[in-house]
Amino acid sequence: MPRKGTKGTKGTKNLLRPFVPFVVLCAFLCTPAVKASSLFGKVIEVNSGDVITIFNLNRPVRVKLMGIDAPEMNQTFGAVAKKHLSDLVFEKSVVVEYTGIAADSSLTGRVLLNDTDIGAQMIRDGAAWFDPNNGNRLGPTNREVYQQSEQAARSEKRGLWQEENPVAPWEFVRAEAQRRNPVASSKEVVTTTQPKRSGPASELNNLTLMMGRMNAAPAPPAIAEPTGAWARSTSRKNWSRLHPPGESFSVDIPEEGERLTVSVPMGDQMVDVHTYMVREGWAVYSLAWFKGPSLGESDDLAFKSLLKDFLKGAAEGYKRGSGDSNFKCQPRTQKNISQSGFSGVEYDMSSCTVPSLVRMFTKVVDNERQVYIATVAYGEEDENVTRFIKSFTVGRVSTVTR
Repeated sequence: MPRKGTKGTKGTKNLLRPFVPFVVLCAFLCTPAVKASSLFGKVIEVNSGDVITIFNLNRPVRVKLMGIDAPEMNQTFGAVAKKHLSDLVFEKSVVVEYTGIAADSSLTGRVLLNDTDIGAQMIRDGAAWFDPNNGNRLGPTNREVYQQSEQAARSEKRGLWQEENPVAPWEFVRAEAQRRNPVASSKEVVTTTQPKRSGPASELNNLTLMMGRMNAAPAPPAIAEPTGAWARSTSRKNWSRLHPPGESFSVDIPEEGERLTVSVPMGDQMVDVHTYMVREGWAVYSLAWFKGPSLGESDDLAFKSLLKDFLKGAAEGYKRGSGDSNFKCQPRTQKNISQSGFSGVEYDMSSCTVPSLVRMFTKVVDNERQVYIATVAYGEEDENVTRFIKSFTVGRVSTVTR
C-alpha cells in the first residue's frame, strides 16, 4: 500500500484508487430502475469455461456467466470447456445483461451473442453445469431453459456427460479444500471460488454500477414525453426528514424510495455502500454514503476524484438509459459548504445535458474516510429541487424520522 505523503503522478493515482469504484456506482444509478442492466463489448479474453473479459468504453470488464458453472481449470474437462467458450465468443461482440458483481469486481450476468444465450448454449453442449448456487438469480423462464438444457445434455451424453460419473465443479472445489485441510474434513467446508485474474484488471465494481442513476432524469416535457422507466412520475409523495441511524447527515426527501446496500472492494477492504433513490415529478433524488479506508489523500483530492468518477459514471449511465452518447457535463460553479467538522462542496451542474445539483461532505476519522453525497437530477426545476439540496446537512441531528 502507498505511504502517506507519496508524491508524483504514481502516488496520486494510488491515493485516488479507493474512489475509482465511484464511477460504476454512477453508471448504475443513471440507468432506469430495472433488475438488470446491459453492457456491450468485444470479447478480448476467455479466462475459463465460465469467465470472459470484454472491452467496453475503452476498458476491460471481467464477466462471470450467470447460472452456469464450468469445470475448474485443474479439473477434467476444464480446458475443453474454456476452448468451447472461446470458440463461441472470442473476438465477437456480445451483450452482457448483468445483475450483480462478484467480490473480485467481475460482473455476473447473462452473455448474449446475436440473441443466443451463451450460458444456456454452454450447458446444452455439455460444457458446463447449471449452477444451483446462483441459478435463482435468473428469471423463471431463463432458469427453466438452463435446467432443461442440462437435462437434454445429460440424456444425449454431450460433452462432460460422456463420463460415467462427472464431478460437479463445486464438489471438486470442496474435495480439493478438504484434501488441503484434512482437519476440517469432519466439518462442512464452505468455499467461494473466485476466478484468478489474467490480463488487464476490470475497472467495474458495485460502486460504479450503483451511482450511475444519481445523475439522470427524464427529458423535460418541452423536449419529449418519455415512456416506461424514463417516464415522469406523476404521483406526489410525502416528504420527511431522513437521518439513517448512526450517520452524521440528514435531509428532506420524498418517501417510498429505493434503498440499497452493497459490499464493495476498496483498497484491501470490503466496504458497505448505502444508497437511497426516489423519483418525483421530473426529478430524481439520490443519496449515497459509506465509510472507507483513507490513504492519506486530502479532502480536496477526494472531492476531485469523486466528481471526476461521478461524471464518468453519469455519462455511461445516460448513454445506457437514453441511447445517446452525447453527454456533456462540467460544474458551472462550486461552493464551499464545509460545516460541523466536515469538508463540504456543492456543485451547480445546471448546464449539463441532464441538469443536476450535487452536495458532498467528507472527513477522515482514525484513517477512515466518511463520505456523504446527495444529488438531484431534474428535467424541470421546482422548489423541491432546492429544498432537497439545501436541506442536506451534516452534524448533530436531534430528530430521527426514518
